[in-house]
Amino acid sequence: MIRDDNQEKGNPMRPVLMMTVLTLPAVASAWGFHDSMGDGSPVLCVTPRQSAMGGVWALPSSGPASVFLNPAELSMMEGATLTGSAAIIEWRSSVEGENYNNILDTGTGGAGTLAFGAPFSGGVAIGAGISRVSDFGFNGVSMVMEEVNPGIYDVYSIQFLDAQGSLWEANAGISLELADWVTAGLSGGLRFGNGSYLYRNTYSDPQVPGDTVEVDWEASDLAIHGGLLMPFEFGTFAFSGTNGSDRYLSRVAMGFQKDFDVLSGSTLGLELDLQGVEDRPSWAGRAFAYFTEMIPGVRSTYSIGFNRAADHHRTSLCMGTGARVRLGDVDLDLGISWMSRSRAGFQFPEPYVDNIDDAGTYYSAGMTWRI
Repeated sequence: MIRDDNQEKGNPMRPVLMMTVLTLPAVASAWGFHDSMGDGSPVLCVTPRQSAMGGVWALPSSGPASVFLNPAELSMMEGATLTGSAAIIEWRSSVEGENYNNILDTGTGGAGTLAFGAPFSGGVAIGAGISRVSDFGFNGVSMVMEEVNPGIYDVYSIQFLDAQGSLWEANAGISLELADWVTAGLSGGLRFGNGSYLYRNTYSDPQVPGDTVEVDWEASDLAIHGGLLMPFEFGTFAFSGTNGSDRYLSRVAMGFQKDFDVLSGSTLGLELDLQGVEDRPSWAGRAFAYFTEMIPGVRSTYSIGFNRAADHHRTSLCMGTGARVRLGDVDLDLGISWMSRSRAGFQFPEPYVDNIDDAGTYYSAGMTWRI
């Protein structure tokens, strides 16, 4: 639903409003962390271990929840397994510059996953689950400047945006060991959700009426994930991909991991992924280390990476850490990941070009029960 406050008034500002609606996604990208009116931000903590590993998509991280990432991992389960996790996601942007009130935006969301899987004879394994895969939360205020005299600028209008929403997936998948050196997996299901955003533009000139755009949206599309795991003596290659849908970008990922020779049982891995393959591609990469038990029953993970979106101002540094605590047939997983970037604002002319610092943090916890 889209509502235009000027629609019934025959207002001459209506062409300006329609142009504003067409450019809203670009404005939102200028404002802060999320593409809250477009494709949202993918949840990088389907499981706590995925978060601790820097948000991997292809390399093994999730057990039965791999139906949302790389379903070839289902074959790695040694028995029937149930996993569940929850996460809190916090976003914040701050601005430093000549016009210190240009932007203030924050967002807080959550995530959750529940999945079950089991191996069968003949190298076959299956899994199914539900998970929150994308977030659209945003709350922002922005001032738009205009040049009133050469080198002198004033506030033209104040823009407000309040957005919320999410996408979920309910998937089932299967993996098959095709040979000693390759396992293939395929999963699919429904990618669904809803959200809304309210945009208001208030002009500094009291003679110019303000604009309001209110949009409610729903999405329901097919989700398909596919992947390969290729283990060799010198290490394991991993490949995965998923289709794009309404308000969700396609993704392909590839990675490699190898066991440490020095610390037996520890693993070092690298991964690179491409998001939005068909349109405005963005790149992300990470490196991680999954250490053997330094403390009995406890394994730790550390990661570092980057996320380079289509807009060249928005490259971010990413870091993560976590722990897996083995408690008999149950594993307790904890994960924290953080990303930050500093960029030049491009919505404001000189001398109001500000430095914008964006940051996001995932706090996640979960349990895996080997039944």
